[in-house]
Amino acid sequence: MILNTFEQDGKIENIYDSTNVLASKYDKTKRKLAVIFGSGHQYLYHDVTLEDYRKFESEDSQGKAIHKYIKKYKNEKAEQLVDVSIIKEQVEKIKNGEN
Repeated sequence: MILNTFEQDGKIENIYDSTNVLASKYDKTKRKLAVIFGSGHQYLYHDVTLEDYRKFESEDSQGKAIHKYIKKYKNEKAEQLVDVSIIKEQVEKIKNGEN
């Protein structure tokens, strides 16, 4: 479930209330989707249609939605882990109404 969304210049960034998927960034022009998982791993999915992205972001469970709509796309795993502590802090602030 989306907790926060930001859209500008054809790019959509979301923070989720999900145990598996913390955040995503979708580039409408390049049709690329970056997904940051709670473990700190980040994957980049290529040629993702806007329709599949919208289905992914609107699901109640982004973890299940990855398998349902996104996993079929060519992807690559980032070599370095993402420091997810900042994203997790943002999630808690949003959930506590501290925007």
